[in-house]
Amino acid sequence: MNPYAPPTAPTEHRPAPGEPISPERHAEIQRQLKRLNTMSFAFGLPGLVLQSIGRTTDNVLLALGGAVLFVIALVNYAKMRGRNGALGLLGLFTCVGLAILYFLPKLCLNCQAKHPYRARQCERCSAPLGS
Repeated sequence: MNPYAPPTAPTEHRPAPGEPISPERHAEIQRQLKRLNTMSFAFGLPGLVLQSIGRTTDNVLLALGGAVLFVIALVNYAKMRGRNGALGLLGLFTCVGLAILYFLPKLCLNCQAKHPYRARQCERCSAPLGS
């Protein structure tokens, strides 16, 4: 542990370039990604449906509720891609916000290395990346 690091600094070991992660850490990241993906889907689909119904029936409360659910979904999606959850506010732009989040580079949940939006595995530590 670095005594000069700020209190919010991560304490876990960050792998050096080319150093693979342990199978246990790989499985842990895989579970985390699956949970975030499930949460994103579970909030996103009802959010889009409620927004559509609210707009076609001119029901502001349904549309607003759908927008809130969609923002929550994109918060989980942003976290799955290694980004700050605040980027979920892009959900206020509905599908345009989703497209923006999709094309942002992914960050590895283990070593924070940047990767293109299509990458499936971290080139630095071999950790799985969010879809």
